[in-house]
Amino acid sequence: MTLYYYAIDGDDIGACLEKHALSNDIDSIRELSRKIYQCLNEIRKYLEENSATIIFCSGDSILATSTKMIPIIIDNLTFNDYSFSAGIGSTCCNATLALKKAKGLGKKRVEVML
Repeated sequence: MTLYYYAIDGDDIGACLEKHALSNDIDSIRELSRKIYQCLNEIRKYLEENSATIIFCSGDSILATSTKMIPIIIDNLTFNDYSFSAGIGSTCCNATLALKKAKGLGKKRVEVML
């Protein structure tokens, strides 16, 4: 049975959090957390509706697997001020490498390494 892995991670979320933390802006940190949580839930819901099994969903990252290829459309990974990049692979390692490639090539994109 073929498995597909999906590694999804927020773009520049850590830098945004760091900016608020260095400014002691606790309210903005709470608001960022709330918004990213909502974004992750939307992505998780889409994956689960398409028969994916969620392995990890925390912070600004998701790792999922599925027995079928799920189309990941970049518009589904963009929420107002926040975007996500995704890597799809035939192994967890390949999905992670594809995610790194997506981020290295400019973020807000999907790369595949099967």
